[in-house]
Amino acid sequence: PGVSCGRSEVLKLTKEEYTSWAEPVHRGFEEAARFLHSQKIFDANDIAYPIQLVALSAILTILGERSRSYQVRSKLERWLWCGMFGEIYTRWHDVQAGRDVVEIPLWVDTGAVPFGIVQANFSYQRLLSVRKRLGAVYQGFAALLRREGAVDWITGEEINDVVYFEEQIDSHHIFPVAWCRKQGIDPKMYNCLVNRTPLSAKTNKKIGSKAPSLYLKEFEQQGIKVTRIEEILRSHCIEFNILQSDNFEAFFQARAEALMKLIGKAMSKKLTF
Repeated sequence: PGVSCGRSEVLKLTKEEYTSWAEPVHRGFEEAARFLHSQKIFDANDIAYPIQLVALSAILTILGERSRSYQVRSKLERWLWCGMFGEIYTRWHDVQAGRDVVEIPLWVDTGAVPFGIVQANFSYQRLLSVRKRLGAVYQGFAALLRREGAVDWITGEEINDVVYFEEQIDSHHIFPVAWCRKQGIDPKMYNCLVNRTPLSAKTNKKIGSKAPSLYLKEFEQQGIKVTRIEEILRSHCIEFNILQSDNFEAFFQARAEALMKLIGKAMSKKLTF
């Protein structure tokens, strides 16, 4: 069926249609908020495509109670991450939303995999090229690391909704910019996603412009055991031994590969590296 998601369509609703669907759609938006919260997306600023939220709410409205099963949630998670990393809502988003509202519920009922998911892809070059703080890939990257259990480096706390807002969690450099400039490293490399990770404002201030080996030593002097530091870094797809060596090239190669695997897992796709 033809489905239109343009704003003008709202004005075409009859009073009876609005009355019939207002409450179910309201519940659909509430369920969407709970779903996004489970994916560690806490803030409206973390949603790159508002239209994807609208589509998600409509899909959840259609599915009703069926959306609460593990199998259905797994499919919705795949659709969410394919939409963000595949950037499928960047163009013709109204058309894509219309397709998803029809195809996702059918897919849940053992139908064919939706067109958007089939077409979604993510390349290594895209991982290197993203630098803007707003955008589906940038925002999806930080949220995915939070969902996978990233913890703050100093406090060791998992980045949940309370920590996210109270500690001012944002994407920060792992190898500080000032240090990278002194080493003559290409800005395209140290400013890309591979050298960024979600950290609190306090942790970022503690790191300052120090070499990784120095700020890791300071963490250890504060009483954090090396084994715990290793666990914390691993939650950000970072290997302690490589970071401690101040070897940017080795760090970059290892983390880029780890991130490609992580994103591929979220999309349920085998990405080439």
